[in-house]
Amino acid sequence: MEFLKIIAIFFLVFYGVKYLFRLLMPYALKKMTERLMQKAQQSQATGGQQQYQYKSGGNPFDQFKQQSHKDEGEIRVDFVPEEDAKARKGTQTAGEFVEFEEIK
Repeated sequence: MEFLKIIAIFFLVFYGVKYLFRLLMPYALKKMTERLMQKAQQSQATGGQQQYQYKSGGNPFDQFKQQSHKDEGEIRVDFVPEEDAKARKGTQTAGEFVEFEEIK
């Protein structure tokens, strides 16, 4: 009997949370999109020069940024394809060709 009671409570809680999410999620998404629209409009008004600031102690992606400062107009290529890939063109990479006749 205890087992059935636990299962009934589980289903009641599950469907109760599911119902609450159905009621509250549209409101939460609406508020979130309003905030994003407001930030975008403020950014548009300032000419797009505004940097996003993180309120929780700095940018969490600082560890992924490269430390070297690049001058404006400097170009750096990280990947150069092998020469073998450039040499294979046309029928060498296209596969086998099968001749066929068109039937009308």
